[in-house]
Amino acid sequence: MTGQEEQIARVVTTVRAQVGSHPALAPVLDGLGELLAELVQRWSLTVGEVYGEGLGGPVVAVDADGTPAVLKIDRVGPAFTAQVTTLEAAQGRGYAAVLAADSPRGVVLLERLGTSLASSRLPPAAQVDHLAAALRLAWELPVGLAPAPAPGDDKAAQLAGIVRRFRQGDDDDRWGLALDRAHELARHLSATRDPLRDVLCHGDPHPGNALQANGIPRYKLVDPDGFRCEPEYDVGVTVRDFSREVLASRDHRTARARHDALCDLAADLTDTDPERVRQWAFVERVTTGLYLRWFRDDEVAESFLDAATVLLPD
Repeated sequence: MTGQEEQIARVVTTVRAQVGSHPALAPVLDGLGELLAELVQRWSLTVGEVYGEGLGGPVVAVDADGTPAVLKIDRVGPAFTAQVTTLEAAQGRGYAAVLAADSPRGVVLLERLGTSLASSRLPPAAQVDHLAAALRLAWELPVGLAPAPAPGDDKAAQLAGIVRRFRQGDDDDRWGLALDRAHELARHLSATRDPLRDVLCHGDPHPGNALQANGIPRYKLVDPDGFRCEPEYDVGVTVRDFSREVLASRDHRTARARHDALCDLAADLTDTDPERVRQWAFVERVTTGLYLRWFRDDEVAESFLDAATVLLPD
């Protein structure tokens, strides 16, 4: 076995340990070693280590014929195709640049960026500032890259459905009021949607999906979903992840005041509606908590849902 074959075997072992038995990612493991061996030849890659941050498909550090890069492997399907389409259209502007891609095989080769904004230890306001700068560039992409949602199947309606299904099937009422509020807000956001305001949203622009870059903006986005929605959706996501700060506040009123101020800042930086930013942020905080529970990341899921409970209006 050559050194590169040994490294491919180590990557497969590492990915299996990270993914575990989660059914959503099982297809990624099928034939992973053979796929890596093929890409090594096709794209002149030297395989390095697997990145440990984040959920989802594996991301591997590689050398692409002398150029530092990262190889992302994900489930084949419309979601991955939309991601690659968005990244290729951006041509490195606000998003990581694509070096090569094969959507039918579920692989994309990207420029190697630096550490994530989430690991920067910057205060929430500074992180939101960097995310807003990247989003302003991301929204320049043509909204026509993504199909218009079918009536009643916009993003808010989808999130309302997620909350409703979880609420019906869960025996734990610890977060019941937060789920009910999220469902109410999601239905409101869907009912008041104006398709003329749609942009091509990133879909999940949290600090972990922003990586340090050289130049302006200081951070570039990765892993876009690439769908149509109002810009307040993306902005709401930028303020969604600071659960630790919410839970560390001395009382609920202080937590809500600080969160509202952060939403106002994010809206001001992106010229969006602060009230709708707050509404999207709450819905996303709850549904992200539910997603993380489904992904068996219970500790982080509970921080999202507990923070949502703190932010409930009196």
